[in-house]
Amino acid sequence: MKYQVSIDKNLYQVYPEIRLGLMRFQADVKEPDPAFWAHMDQEVLPRVRKAIEGKAWAEIPGIKGSRAAYKAFGRKPGRYRVSSEALIRRVRRGDDLYHINSVVDVNNLISVESGLSVGSYDLARVQGPVLLRKAGEGEGYVGIGRDFLDMENMLVLVDDEGLFGSSLSDSRRTMVTEEAKDILVVLHCFEEDLDLEALLETSRQAFERFASARDIETWII
Repeated sequence: MKYQVSIDKNLYQVYPEIRLGLMRFQADVKEPDPAFWAHMDQEVLPRVRKAIEGKAWAEIPGIKGSRAAYKAFGRKPGRYRVSSEALIRRVRRGDDLYHINSVVDVNNLISVESGLSVGSYDLARVQGPVLLRKAGEGEGYVGIGRDFLDMENMLVLVDDEGLFGSSLSDSRRTMVTEEAKDILVVLHCFEEDLDLEALLETSRQAFERFASARDIETWII
């Protein structure tokens, strides 16, 4: 059953190229899979390094739109890096990516390949419908592996308990652990020429293959 997610219509007046690619599935979250990381290290990461070679960050698909959206809403992309750019910077430097669990690792695979910020959330920890809106002064949350994050002027995912996700970093409250069973994945897309439907299909296949995802539903808003 598709989870109720919507976008604040006022956002389009500032930046019209806003879409969310959404996926919901059931999974038994496990420890990092050696077969997955062999695939990443031998196939995915070398391909990504070749694709971004010599390109400025504002030229890389996915990152390009995210940076433009940051500027449009009043954030500095050089200071507050979109999560996909942070990951791809690690790839460009040759640093290892974090090994978290079967769902989060695939989440990061999709982000590295697409350039889009991708968030995965434990729906047991999400309360009520989800809205993407602009955060106001003083709003924020405790991030994963971080202290309180000031989210003013960021586009944030909000439920009945408050803010919990964004293209910058996600909250500790709704993060996916090995206890999670019902997963919501959000692809933050700020470029109208990206084929989000095709990306959702490749994402579905990756979660099936490496995270044993089942009962998968995908949709775009």
